Amino acid sequence: MPRAARCNGWRRRLAAFHSPCAVALRLALPASASGLELEYRGYIAGAPAGSARISVDRQGENYIVRGAISTRGLMHRISPWRARFVAAGRLLNGVAVPQALAVTESARRKTRTIHVASGVLRERRNGKLRPQKPAPAGLNLMSALWVEPRCAAEQTLNNGRREYAMTLSKRVAETGGAERCFYDIMDDKGDQSRGWVAIGQRGGMRVPLQIVVIEGVTRRLELASAKERLAAAPMFGWGLREAQATVTPALP
Repeated sequence: MPRAARCNGWRRRLAAFHSPCAVALRLALPASASGLELEYRGYIAGAPAGSARISVDRQGENYIVRGAISTRGLMHRISPWRARFVAAGRLLNGVAVPQALAVTESARRKTRTIHVASGVLRERRNGKLRPQKPAPAGLNLMSALWVEPRCAAEQTLNNGRREYAMTLSKRVAETGGAERCFYDIMDDKGDQSRGWVAIGQRGGMRVPLQIVVIEGVTRRLELASAKERLAAAPMFGWGLREAQATVTPALP
C-alpha cells in the first residue's frame, strides 16, 4: 500500500519475467483450482476516480494475480490512465514469493511496460528500451496485497521501480475475522505518507477490502464485489509472455 502517484493514486507500475521464472509463466491452473474475481472502485478526496478488476487464481502453493485498472469520469478526462498487470509466484510458509510480474500502462503522453525478475528490472518507455537496472528490494505490491496479505510489523514493498518502507503503527481487529492495518510509509526518496489496509475473507481467500493512502488528499480503493469461480482461462488477454516480448528484443 505505497504512496500513489499524484494524479490518481492507483498507478501500479510493476513487472517481471525471466527464464528462471518459466515455471510461473507455464502455470496453467486447471479447472479444479480456486479462483476469485474482484471489482474495486477508486476515490480521490471522496470523489469517484477509477476502477479495478482483479483476478486471483490459486492451486496449492502456486498463484497468479491479474488486473486491469483505469481512471474514470472527470479524472479520466483530466488525466487519463490505464494499466494491466500479471503476477505469478509461489507461497512459502504462507508468504508470497514472486517469480514473475509485469505491468503495462498508458497515459496521455506516455506508454510504459516494466518487466522485473531474477533481480533485473527492464523497461520500455514510449517505444524505447531503457538500460536494465537492479530490481528494487522487497515484495511487489500485487503479491503483497492479493496473496495472503498480513499486518507485518516492518516490511519493504515496491512498485517495480520504487521502494517503500512500511512500519505498522496500529492493528485493529474487526468483525468477521477482518483486520485493519495502519502504516507509516517512507519511500526511497524520503517522502512520507500514511494509510491503512482493511483485510478480510472473500471466497476462502484473504483480500484487501479497502486500501487508503493519505498524502495531502485521501485516496481510497474499495472492494465493490467478489465472485468465486473455477480458475481456468485468464481473465485478460495479456500476460507475462506479452510483457516479455514488449521489453525484450526478439532473438535472431
